Amino acid sequence: MFILSAKTWLTTYFINFYFIWGVFLPFWGIWLTGQGVSTEQVGLLFSIGLVLRFVSSLTILPRVSKGSATLKLIRILAFIILLCFASLFYLKGYLWLATLTLLINFMMAPMMPLGDIIGSRLVKQIQLDYGRVRLWGSLSFIAGSTIVGWLVVDFGLQAILALIVFMSAVMWAFTLANLSPPLVDESKEKIEHKPSLWRMLKKPELLLFLLIVGFIQGSHGAYYAFSTIYWDSVGLSGSSIAWLWTIGVFAEVLIFRFNSKLFGNWSIKQMLLLALIGGIIRWATFSMTENFILLAMIQTFHGLTFAVTHLAAIRYISQQKSSQLVAYQSLYSGIALGLMMALFTYIAGISYESLQGDLFLLSAVLLLPVFLLLKIWKIK
Repeated sequence: MFILSAKTWLTTYFINFYFIWGVFLPFWGIWLTGQGVSTEQVGLLFSIGLVLRFVSSLTILPRVSKGSATLKLIRILAFIILLCFASLFYLKGYLWLATLTLLINFMMAPMMPLGDIIGSRLVKQIQLDYGRVRLWGSLSFIAGSTIVGWLVVDFGLQAILALIVFMSAVMWAFTLANLSPPLVDESKEKIEHKPSLWRMLKKPELLLFLLIVGFIQGSHGAYYAFSTIYWDSVGLSGSSIAWLWTIGVFAEVLIFRFNSKLFGNWSIKQMLLLALIGGIIRWATFSMTENFILLAMIQTFHGLTFAVTHLAAIRYISQQKSSQLVAYQSLYSGIALGLMMALFTYIAGISYESLQGDLFLLSAVLLLPVFLLLKIWKIK
């Protein structure tokens, strides 16, 4: 093993993981269709994969307590992910494609929050500026989606798998490094009884929060699973599609970078209302145009639909008691970003063949009930 400074270790982890995520999220669906998987089957796999992310978020994350255990789990998951992707060079047929796609979803789900857990420890331990480190992850997502778009034009869809396998090997190699200084576990102390996740769901305020952010984040399901497939079908090139994803994530980066100046005086409700209105406009516009310029302009709304929603959610979670933070984070990751996303993706999967571009209009319509949920949610 080799040694990296703790800040460098976390930076390289975010760069490697989000590069892979920037290839996998927008392009895995079209890679599957290139292997003979139907669009309805792609939608089903994406939705089941999101359910598995929900399961892994609520079963794996709450069990991690020590810094050494966090690192060990990351290394194990990174190695399994590498094996799964590499196996797809040799294992063919729908059964193998489906099984490995679902296993990959299950294994990748904890990777993001595990990085956040290490970041939280380093904030206390070495006063890490977490925001500036995390920013490299979003920029790496842009690099991944952009580079794979260029490679697909020249080398075809198999370039997607090849690039993911290469970067998975790089990620695993870097996770083997030791941190300097090493992660220091907190001293043993009496730990409060962990709140029951299912009991917490009986709180009306929390349930409404999960439904509101779940609807807004879940509305991205059609975009994540089918936008690349749809844009490819209407004649947009791989590089153009990659640029559309890049513009969306760059807008997200800008919102994260300047969120204090932009939304420092906004209430959580106001932020979510902005994200809701932005989502309805964004998805409705998707259904109305195939023009690259117009799509590029409306892609900047990703900063509203995803980033502003996420910032509002994190602000709400941070207001809770310290003993409940992990529970709230687990429920947000598992239900809003997992289960609700799975539901919307399943709806998209069974509707895409008949609706095509109008699928995005359906996403806009499904957001309308959130206005009522926001009205009855008793929080500022």
